[in-house]
Amino acid sequence: MFEKKYDAVIIGAGLGGLMTAAGLVQAKKKVLVLEKADFIGGKYTEIDYKGYKVTTGAWSNMGKNSHIDNFCREVGANIDYITLKQIRKERGTPGLLGKIRYKNGKEFFPTSTISSPFSKSEMQEYSKVMIGLVSKDLEGIDRSKNTSVYDYIQNFTKSDKIIKLLDSLIGIASGLNTKTIPTSEYKIILQDSSGIASGNFGFPIGGIKSIIDALEKVIIAKGGKISTKNAVKKVLIDGNSAVGVQLEDGETIYSDLIINNSGPKNLLTLCGRNKFPSSFLKKVDKLIPIDALAIICGLNKPISEDVPMIITPDCDRIAGIFEPTFFDPSIAPPGKTMIDIFAPLKTKDIKKEIDLTVKDLEDLYPGILDPSNLDFQLNMVFAGDFPAAEGAQTFGQTGSDRIDPKLPVNNLYMVGAEAIGSGVAADLIPIGVCKALDYILGTEKWLEVSF
Repeated sequence: MFEKKYDAVIIGAGLGGLMTAAGLVQAKKKVLVLEKADFIGGKYTEIDYKGYKVTTGAWSNMGKNSHIDNFCREVGANIDYITLKQIRKERGTPGLLGKIRYKNGKEFFPTSTISSPFSKSEMQEYSKVMIGLVSKDLEGIDRSKNTSVYDYIQNFTKSDKIIKLLDSLIGIASGLNTKTIPTSEYKIILQDSSGIASGNFGFPIGGIKSIIDALEKVIIAKGGKISTKNAVKKVLIDGNSAVGVQLEDGETIYSDLIINNSGPKNLLTLCGRNKFPSSFLKKVDKLIPIDALAIICGLNKPISEDVPMIITPDCDRIAGIFEPTFFDPSIAPPGKTMIDIFAPLKTKDIKKEIDLTVKDLEDLYPGILDPSNLDFQLNMVFAGDFPAAEGAQTFGQTGSDRIDPKLPVNNLYMVGAEAIGSGVAADLIPIGVCKALDYILGTEKWLEVSF
C-alpha cells in the first residue's frame, strides 16, 4: 500500500502533524502522514452533525497574524477570515471579543469604565492588576516561572470578584486558573491576545476545518501523502535511532525521520519506555492532563447579538461560552445558532460535572434548553485517555520547560500542544512545529515565521 521508504513519517494528522508535513513538503521531502481515525485534524477540526459544523475539540484561532495564520501563509495555505473589525463595520457591534454575564442577568463589557461589576476601588485595583500583567519590565516576574497569577495579584487586590473574573479568562485560554498558571505564562497569553483589543481577532470562514483543508491541499499538491484509518503499532528503533514504523496490520514502513503528533504518553507506548533516559521519562510523567467538558448546543436564537464570547465569573463550572455562528452563520443551518460551553472538570464524576454545567447554563439563560429553543445538545468529555491536552501550561512545564521537539532518540521528533512553546491554546502549536522544522532542516527561519 505504501512505499517502503520515506524522508519523513508523521504519526497523527492533528494540527501539529499537518503543519509539520506542510513545512517538510516545501523543502521537497517525501512525507507520509498516518492517522488512525477516519478523518484528519484531530481536536482541531469540525464534523457534520445535524447540519451543524461541530468542533472536535477547539475553536481557538486568533485570526490574522496569529501563529497559526503566519505559518499557513508561509506554506501557501490561504485562509479567509471574518474579523471583529469587519463585523463592527457591517453590523454596528462594539467590536469586542466578549462581555461578562452574571447569573442575575446583568452584563458588562470588560473595558467599560461607565458600567462595571466592580466598585470604584475595585476598578482601580483591576487596572493595576492588568497593567502589571502586561508590563514587560515588571520586576521579578519575567525571570520567574514559579509565581502564580493568584499569588502575584495579592500585591494589588483581595477582591473575590476580580479573582473569579481572572479565573474565567484564564480558564477560557488554557483550562487552568489563577492558582495553577504561572504569571510568566499568562503574560504571554495576554501578549498573544493583544490583537483582540484592536478588533483583529478573526474566525476562519467555513470554520476551523478550512485551516485543516488548506493544509491538506498544500501537502497533497507538493507530493505528500495522508492516509487515514492507519494506526501505528510500533516505532522501530535500531540502536538509538528511529528507522521506521510498523502498522497495526503488520506492514513496515522505513523513514529517515519519525515525527510524533499523537501525544507524549502514546509516544512512550509506541517506542517503549526503555528507549528514553530517565530525565525525559520524568518530564513526560509529570505532565498534567487538562480534563474538560464541552457542551455544544444548536439553538433557534442567539445568546448574544453584539459579541461572540460570554465570560461567566460567578458560575460553578462554566468558564466561558463561545458562539462561532456570530462570525460565520454558514456553520449552522439557516436561522440557527450554535454555542460551545467550556467547563474545566473539577471532579471525576462526569454526570455530576455535566449536571452542574447545565445548571450554570440555565441560571445564566433561563429557558435556553427548552424544547422550543434547543435543536440539539451534545456533551463532549475530554478526560482519561483522551484529555483536552496532556500538558497544562503550569509550573515546571511552560515555555522552554516543555518537551523539546527534538527527542533523545536520533531521528525522532514530537509536535503538538505538549511541545515547546507558550501562548493561547492551539495557537502555541506552531511554535513547536517551527522549532522542529528548524532542527530537521538545519535552518533558523521557521521559528521566525510563527511570530
